[in-house]
Amino acid sequence: MPLLHRIAAWWKARGNVASQRRIEASDSLPQLLGRIGRRYAQDALARGIRLGFEIDPALAGDLQGSFSTLGRALSLLLEHALHARGGHVALHVDVVGDDAGTQIVHFTVADEHHPTADDHACLDEVAGMIAAVGGVVHREWDTDIGNRIIVELAFERPRVPPRIDVDALRSTLGGEHALREVIVALDRALSSDLAGLGALLGEPGIVHLQAWLHRVSGALGMAEATELSCVGLALERELEQGRHRYLDQAIIRFADDAGQVLQALREHAGPMGYSSGP
Repeated sequence: MPLLHRIAAWWKARGNVASQRRIEASDSLPQLLGRIGRRYAQDALARGIRLGFEIDPALAGDLQGSFSTLGRALSLLLEHALHARGGHVALHVDVVGDDAGTQIVHFTVADEHHPTADDHACLDEVAGMIAAVGGVVHREWDTDIGNRIIVELAFERPRVPPRIDVDALRSTLGGEHALREVIVALDRALSSDLAGLGALLGEPGIVHLQAWLHRVSGALGMAEATELSCVGLALERELEQGRHRYLDQAIIRFADDAGQVLQALREHAGPMGYSSGP
């Protein structure tokens, strides 16, 4: 190979490494998708391939998750598709689940060709990466839709500290003594319920979990933690559609936030004069 060609190949490889590092260092999902789009649009253009990007407008911009791993996985899938294919390759980003604390997102790399043995090797590598951060990878293929690799990941929305309006609660109850009595009752009720959540999550079905969410949401409502109470009631309704791992994770986050409310109530009440438990 002539010297100039070797220099050009080395320079291109160096640029690809730097570009990949930028992708994996992304601080947000919009930044990650933008960097992927810029990198692979140039690659596709050089190969005469049409590269499509479609991003669901419902995708939140402030999600938190494993961006580095996702960047590596999508890069592997796009590089494989662009290097092994012709015609048309696309990345579709779709929100498939949405609640107060989580968005579940599908990242679909699609092309028009029948899967090959090399495809399976790439899929196995990506599936291992994504499983390590709690996601799953699906493959779909038929003559109508072509080849589709779907990376499914759940992302958390930023945690907002739960708010309680102790002054409003004191005013509603009519004084400090009544406030302390209610806090003692809420303390005992929430402590008992929060301690029992692990056992409930280990049981099949939804009935007991729904009852737990209803009780805890009611206690939070009494404590004027209105926004968090509404989150619990929304999770209770969502359980009617069935349990899945992302919903269980959302219930655990809700319990953590309820624990923060309980701690704040204890601090406002001062010494309670009894053992409040864990």
